[in-house]
Amino acid sequence: MPSLPLPLKCYDEAGVIKPPVWLYTLLLINSIDWLIFVFALVSMQHTTLLLKLFYPQPQLLGLKLIGSVPFILVLLLIGNRQRLWTRQWFGWLWLLKPLGLLGVIASSALVLQQLLLSHWQFHAMLAAQLVSLVLLLWSGIKSLHIKHMLADWNKRTAA
Repeated sequence: MPSLPLPLKCYDEAGVIKPPVWLYTLLLINSIDWLIFVFALVSMQHTTLLLKLFYPQPQLLGLKLIGSVPFILVLLLIGNRQRLWTRQWFGWLWLLKPLGLLGVIASSALVLQQLLLSHWQFHAMLAAQLVSLVLLLWSGIKSLHIKHMLADWNKRTAA
């Protein structure tokens, strides 16, 4: 009897490997710009104050929002995988890794630009973003869970 490549908790009811929780967490951390933007819009009285606090240069907010769009797309694709499979849409599986890599490159460049504009002054939020980007890149490359998950999902689409 063959053994499972991952612990039983990594599978859903249908026997499909679920994405790891840390993947969702890292993608959300790297999409923090969208969360700040939405939070600032919701608090109508302090919108400009909050946005100026996090983004001293006005064009930086737009660039960082655009730079984190690949992470949002990956989250949406992973979260809606069952619906996409039901509709026989399988091409999105090939987009996951390139979108993740594009997001890491774009977000890293924007964080480095923001550090450059602040004359390399330490900012806890930027440091956390850089650490999470490195973790996302490293874990995306080295994670056996991700490797088995994508192989399982590709196998499911071929059946």
